[in-house]
Amino acid sequence: MQNVDNVTVYLFLYPILSRDSAEKSRNIWCAKDSAKTWHELMLRDKNPAAASCDIDAIERNLALGRKHKITGTPTLIFADNTRVPGAIPSSEVEKYLAAAHKK
Repeated sequence: MQNVDNVTVYLFLYPILSRDSAEKSRNIWCAKDSAKTWHELMLRDKNPAAASCDIDAIERNLALGRKHKITGTPTLIFADNTRVPGAIPSSEVEKYLAAAHKK
């Protein structure tokens, strides 16, 4: 997504991939700088420091994901409601954005 221009990305922590997903999500959510902490994990494979706080938002994400049958991450949902499960190259994201814009 770093190579995709002129797009707004909404990221939701959705800890379903491994046993430590919930812990990592909590540590990211509760970090003083959650965006930086998330980037450090995603781009540099740096595990977040232990942190704790209210994680009701993550629980709501899980409930929403179950409701909409999201079974993997990443899952991209475009403005036209097109849903693409799994990681795709930025060139593919651009194609979906262009198609959604034409509709």
